[in-house]
Amino acid sequence: MGKITVKVTPDEMQELKKLAEIVKNPHLPMSDRRIAKTQYESIINFAKNSNRGIISSV
Repeated sequence: MGKITVKVTPDEMQELKKLAEIVKNPHLPMSDRRIAKTQYESIINFAKNSNRGIISSV
């Protein structure tokens, strides 16, 4: 399956970076990490479903 790149705004990218750090931090409670993962996925899904376009590469 090819890699899919989703266009995000600079603000969304900052938020995604913060959320990724939370998800990867094993010292935080699992509940906080799950919430951050859900928020991360929501931002990605919003960007996919908006009319910004999706770039697919093989």
